[in-house]
Amino acid sequence: MKGNIMKHTGFIRLFRGAALGCAATLLLAGCTEEPISYGAGQEPDGEALETVSGTLRSRRSLRDRIPVRLVEGYEDDVADQVYYRLNTTTSQPVTVTVSPDLSLVDTYNDANQTNLQPLPIENVILGNGGALTVSAGAVFSEPLEVVFSAKNLSPGTYLLPLSLQSDETNPGVLYYGITVREFDDNLFQQGDNSLEIPLDTEWTTVFYINTSEAQAQYADYVAWEKQDINDFQNVYRASLGNIIVLRIAQVDYDDAMHRVLFAPTSDLFYTLEHSDKYIAQMKDKGRKICVCIEGAGKGIGFCNMTDAQIADFVSQVKVFVETYDLDGINLWDRGAGYGKEGMPAMNTTSYPKLIKAMREALGKDRLLTVVDYEEPTEYFYDTSATGGIAVGDYIDYAWHGYVSEDEPVVFCNPYNSNTLYVQRVQRKPFAGLEEERYGNVNVPFYAANSNLFMDFDGAWIYNLSGWGENPTCNLIVFNDLKLPEAVVAEQGCIDMLDNFFMNLSYDYDGNQMFNSIVVTRIPGIYRNSSKNYDTFAKDW
Repeated sequence: MKGNIMKHTGFIRLFRGAALGCAATLLLAGCTEEPISYGAGQEPDGEALETVSGTLRSRRSLRDRIPVRLVEGYEDDVADQVYYRLNTTTSQPVTVTVSPDLSLVDTYNDANQTNLQPLPIENVILGNGGALTVSAGAVFSEPLEVVFSAKNLSPGTYLLPLSLQSDETNPGVLYYGITVREFDDNLFQQGDNSLEIPLDTEWTTVFYINTSEAQAQYADYVAWEKQDINDFQNVYRASLGNIIVLRIAQVDYDDAMHRVLFAPTSDLFYTLEHSDKYIAQMKDKGRKICVCIEGAGKGIGFCNMTDAQIADFVSQVKVFVETYDLDGINLWDRGAGYGKEGMPAMNTTSYPKLIKAMREALGKDRLLTVVDYEEPTEYFYDTSATGGIAVGDYIDYAWHGYVSEDEPVVFCNPYNSNTLYVQRVQRKPFAGLEEERYGNVNVPFYAANSNLFMDFDGAWIYNLSGWGENPTCNLIVFNDLKLPEAVVAEQGCIDMLDNFFMNLSYDYDGNQMFNSIVVTRIPGIYRNSSKNYDTFAKDW
């Protein structure tokens, strides 16, 4: 990124979308030694390469409509990146140029029955003079920064057509709909005066938070919006994070007493001991606050406890939950270190017994959720193996735990292997658990430079579109929320959330049903001048 252009904070951030559909086509020709530089429709000297075409894309959208959010008078600017994609490689570099074209605003308004204002040219800056170059042998150009500013703009919705320079009547165009929201001093206040956005009722989103890295309240500031595809006006707005799962609590072991211990980390303890700062505001808004219990590598876990150890462990958890007024427990049997010398072997009844006992201890008013992952849960479909316990009768939700920053987003539906989306992982349903209570998707947060984040080949974007056609469960699980990275001016988890919800706006045929944008409930909340992008980093 070219951080010297302008700051990249605000409501939307750099976005690395996938490559579906066509915004524009460019016929290329030529076999010169120098870089090819020309607009669509212009053929250089030499043999025509009629099979080569290109499209202008934004990393914020799969199509030609890109929503942007600004705040009146707010100093932070908003950036997107555009790139040029060829349908095949060439032996020579290919360069095209883009520029704002306000003459297209009236055409757009007439075609879409809208009344959008043209964005003043001085409120947009293009990097590299608007030039996009695809290197020889490559398919994608280097990204080009497009930076938007709210300076001197009144509240309203503006349109900026960004066009390929071309002699054709219909060159490639990206239409940016820039909504400038009225500035409100109360936006920066905490408590009762802060901007309240109701929790989402369309999707139930689960946010994991690692308290060793981030403040739990990080999850309280994320919302998403649906916009009309043409006029960029909101039709739906909701806060994300219906269920917040705090980490880390572990299964520990006392060798002397042969006792299995419930062991929250000091960071988790600190968070809960200071619930007025980190927890209360989320519970007040209706979010459910849960704690995830995982293994600690001691060779003991949910799958090899005795009945006495189960009863003891559950009683410890119950006291903890009641002491800190938690809304539930999430069980994720990973990292236990089964097979260590001196520890009992895994069996198929211990974990189901634990789940049943945990439900009885927690009662019906608290959530009990289970992560379906590897061997510990693979037999939950078979009550003959679980001692007659139908695990699904005792839990509220399950979701799969196949999530990795090194792999595409995994979709898994144990109830139906014949889906529009590809399932790289096959599991079996939990006995007693209805399909609508099993979460099919668990989303990692990819690094800024990850090819999976960009997903140019649609490795998981097509899957997401297929899943979005007929989601059998409205759960969307997101792995540990990532903090912003000051070096690359990332908005932390916002980019990946935006990525995911943007792609939910398309059906499997690539038709865009609405614009979507993930926003912060309070502008600039993730960064302040004194702490430099670590507003929600651990502060103890």
